[in-house]
Amino acid sequence: MKLQVEEAFKEEGRKFPFSFERPAACLGDVDAFPWKSQTIAVEGLFWSDGNHMVVRGTVRTFGRYECSRCLTPVSVDREAALSEVYGTEAELPDTVLPYNGEYIDLTETIRETLILSEPMRVLCRMDCKGLCPQCGTNLNEGPCSCPTDRIDPRFAVLGDLLKPKQ
Repeated sequence: MKLQVEEAFKEEGRKFPFSFERPAACLGDVDAFPWKSQTIAVEGLFWSDGNHMVVRGTVRTFGRYECSRCLTPVSVDREAALSEVYGTEAELPDTVLPYNGEYIDLTETIRETLILSEPMRVLCRMDCKGLCPQCGTNLNEGPCSCPTDRIDPRFAVLGDLLKPKQ
């Protein structure tokens, strides 16, 4: 996933489009992620600002996740913004990544972008009711037969506060 940038450095300010699709396996070790066997699509623009190469774009893929509440499989379209600045100087600021002057390898940047934008929680729908904590029934499919008046023994003493004093 490399960008040939020599021409862009010669024409400062001119924006060059790029796009490519590669299997996620090209990103290295991504076996722990739901998009590991999907295609990664990347598109955007790169240009020289006179000192550095600026890369802006979008990374797209999708994955099969589990709903955080009911464990139902959910397909999620993923889209993340790609925005980096690259330089060739020996002493680079922390916000500028190094490149060799001829091409920019976006592989690690794309991998990091997808991992850092990984959703913390996925829901099958916004009003997902989840699983019954006693029997494990999916409450989206209907109510379970567990008693609803069951009181957590840790909070039973609080029930005494509601009883009238004698």
